[in-house]
Amino acid sequence: MSQQASVQPSQMHKIGGLTGALLVANAEIDGTPGLGLRCRRGRIVEIGPGLAAAPGETILDAVGGVLLPGLHDHHIHLLSLAAAARSVRCGPPDVSNLEQLKSALEAAPGEDWIRGIGYHESIAGELDQAALDALRADRPVRIQHRSGKMWFLNSIALRRLGIDAPNGRLFRGDELLRDRLLEDADLAPAVEATSRRLASYGITGLTETTHTNDRRTAGFFRRLNLCQHVNLMGDDSLDVGPLKIMLDDAALPTFDSFRDRMVRAHERSRPVAVHCVTRTELIFSLVAFRDAGIISGDRIEHAAVADAAAMALFQESSLDAACLTVVTQPNFIAERGDDYLRDVPSADHAHLYRCRGFLDAGIPLGGGTDAPFGNPDPWAAMQAAVHRRTVAGRAIGTTEALTPEQSLALFTTPLDDPGGTTRRIEVGAPADLCVLGRAWGEVRSSLNVSDVVATVREGATTYDCSD
Repeated sequence: MSQQASVQPSQMHKIGGLTGALLVANAEIDGTPGLGLRCRRGRIVEIGPGLAAAPGETILDAVGGVLLPGLHDHHIHLLSLAAAARSVRCGPPDVSNLEQLKSALEAAPGEDWIRGIGYHESIAGELDQAALDALRADRPVRIQHRSGKMWFLNSIALRRLGIDAPNGRLFRGDELLRDRLLEDADLAPAVEATSRRLASYGITGLTETTHTNDRRTAGFFRRLNLCQHVNLMGDDSLDVGPLKIMLDDAALPTFDSFRDRMVRAHERSRPVAVHCVTRTELIFSLVAFRDAGIISGDRIEHAAVADAAAMALFQESSLDAACLTVVTQPNFIAERGDDYLRDVPSADHAHLYRCRGFLDAGIPLGGGTDAPFGNPDPWAAMQAAVHRRTVAGRAIGTTEALTPEQSLALFTTPLDDPGGTTRRIEVGAPADLCVLGRAWGEVRSSLNVSDVVATVREGATTYDCSD
């Protein structure tokens, strides 16, 4: 645990007991200090002052820290995040020029495939096969653009895969690479380790938002031992979970085919989640939702640029009982904000990754990190939602800033209802909890992951800083 937290591991007291029987003692709950909380069979069964430990009960002493609902990351790519841990960083802030990229590839461990992530054209322009061959020609290399849309491959990688990608550029090639490389076979341990890492952030639930998730992916997840509840969205083959639709300005589907795909999903009682990072993609999607109708669970991912016209369409599309939800990533304001200020027209700066504007308009708003394309730490995303400042300290859209309580709420709504009613710590609720090392009045000013001292999922401790 970080030294910034006020409760050190030696101060956290946990006494082992029967599985599924947990007492969290001396916690602040909903502003009231000194309370205890008892869990049985994955549920909260009692809350009150002075609760005595029952025989065989595990005791977790919160030492006065605040007890929160376990966090939910409503937009994350868990499999890619696990793969990223075994990848070479090829973009900012780790790599900022061509020489650093060359050094990073030369230092790549192993003897076979090199998998790079996070590339941005500010490093050395648009990569291609020839450029990668000049950097590293003795091993197969594939590097993913920071957006996740494009892979760049060198000559030996193309030969090994048996594909013909113009200039070594493979657009939306994740599924092809997965099938050719059979990466799932050895990914399970890395995914489970990544899940434990997320538990250390206080995360008890996540929505896996990769659009190529299919029945094979669902089977893979069922075999995993994870610390989080998982809401899986994916392609048309899945029977449950949102249908994820990717859009790209340069290759939009026909409007009729797009709308009809939405309608078919709705007929199967599947909500639709659409990836929208440009104004064009967002307007296109909102008009389609207006025509297709909205059901509970329909959502817009990112809504990275939402101007007045888009906000009006949100209102127009949500006249029924159902309402479109936005799942945003405020961490990108901090992580990529300096690039946005340079590359995005100034007229749109106030419309980037909006937060308060959606809430004020009555549009449900949930939060995600988009990891590994963003930092997986939800507390950093909360900070960004409050401060709206870039790495260089420049402000972006300060009128979109949230209070600490509003930013926390982005990550404490139900998995199947991001932006819905914030989950509460109450008798009968699932025992999915995040224990912080200080009272909320102290934590709210910093919103730092170092304050997380324990995480509980269904009454079982998935993370304890004293271990």
